[in-house]
Amino acid sequence: MYHFITGQLRSSMPTRHSPRTPAPHAATDWASRLREAGLRCTALTVAVLEHLEGARQPRSHDELARDLGAAAVAGKIDRVTLYRILDRLTAAGLVTRIQGSDRAWRHAIAQPQSASGYFECDQCHSISTLPEDPELAGVLARIERRLSRRGVHSTNSAVTIHGTCRDCSAHGV
Repeated sequence: MYHFITGQLRSSMPTRHSPRTPAPHAATDWASRLREAGLRCTALTVAVLEHLEGARQPRSHDELARDLGAAAVAGKIDRVTLYRILDRLTAAGLVTRIQGSDRAWRHAIAQPQSASGYFECDQCHSISTLPEDPELAGVLARIERRLSRRGVHSTNSAVTIHGTCRDCSAHGV
């Protein structure tokens, strides 16, 4: 399978650490979405969004810098510029930021109107989204209402479940 960001041939079976290639019909018109959000549409910004869209799990700044740099998407990747892009995309609601127990921020494409829930492996720190569950959205909404009655107004809520992933369990890590 040809990977559109790295320009490399990849196995059709993604690993825990490799991004998956989205189906061609699932591609998002990021240039339009950026303009709608009032952001500049640069090659690197679009590459970041496309890479996150195709990722199997949220990606850290270091992972994005390494992956995009290896792909030479927009020339050499300036790490500060990448931080600024991720901050702007998060502020615009296009990207969600998740902090793992290792204190590293990971980024994923923001999913509209879906309950935020994640599983983090305590061994390898991989993060994956929880399966959709309408009850989770209800629980989070109830907690937010209770906080609001106390004068606290949340901007984001998420649940993170910790444990050991299948790969680490299989390898006895």
